[in-house]
Amino acid sequence: ERIVSPTLAGGALLDVGIYPLTFIRMVLGDEVQKISSTCTKTETGVDELNAAVLEYPNRKLAFMHSGMLGATDQYGIVYGTKGYLIAKNINNVDKIEVYTPNRKLSRELEVPKQISGYEYQVEACIKALAAGNLECEEAPLDQSIHMVEMMDTMRQQWGIRYPFE
Repeated sequence: ERIVSPTLAGGALLDVGIYPLTFIRMVLGDEVQKISSTCTKTETGVDELNAAVLEYPNRKLAFMHSGMLGATDQYGIVYGTKGYLIAKNINNVDKIEVYTPNRKLSRELEVPKQISGYEYQVEACIKALAAGNLECEEAPLDQSIHMVEMMDTMRQQWGIRYPFE
């Protein structure tokens, strides 16, 4: 019920959209020049399915989508001039496959075993608290604000505003 409630900031973007946006940020950084996005809405007025194109300097584009209508593949794909890679399960990457330009698998990269993918966040928090810091150097507050501002831009494009705003 929470995910469709406007009073609880429901919608696919704020629930699971952060994962593809974070993957994109990890690959291309913070210099987003333009966001073009669209969505479909539930009867309660929150986004149920969304898609966006993020434009970066030097002719780089990123495409993302998130939704709550069904399961998705959760792949992060990075295309380049020498091939592409697929990160399996961007919420908690468990394998990275690297392909040549002619779509031949050239290698697989295994990642360290994890429980949920949140271990790094817990470790960074413990480290920051032990040093007396109020934020983690691995994910400073300005990064969180930047991500929320991107999601706010998308919601503004869709005409979605929560009752408490």
